[in-house]
Amino acid sequence: MKSFKITVGDKTYKIAADRDTADPSLMKISIDGKDYAVRIEEEEEERRSPGPRFTVPPLSGSGRDGLIVAQIPGTVLSVEVTDGDSVNAGDKVLILEAMKMENVITTEVGGTVQAIHVKKGDKVETGQELVEIA
Repeated sequence: MKSFKITVGDKTYKIAADRDTADPSLMKISIDGKDYAVRIEEEEEERRSPGPRFTVPPLSGSGRDGLIVAQIPGTVLSVEVTDGDSVNAGDKVLILEAMKMENVITTEVGGTVQAIHVKKGDKVETGQELVEIA
């Protein structure tokens, strides 16, 4: 795994990246110790710059406050909450299998589980809504 530091504005991040051997269009990236999967996309020919362009999921892991969305496609292995549950920031919400790895999905906000949009065994796509917390 190749490691380096990047600075965006005034913030410096420790980055490690490794190409997925099963799918060369995917890379495993660690940003400050938090793991992500990214897909390498080629730009259109007339706008192409040297090298690949990376699509990186948001660091927050959610679409809007309290909405947890899938950052990578995968299969729901388990849902750890039920409607009406009270949760705290950092609590485990579900486990998603992606790229043959179990990914624990946690909430970044505290509140009450308002809706669960998936169940065990569901296949999810990147950006799909998983759980809403208010």
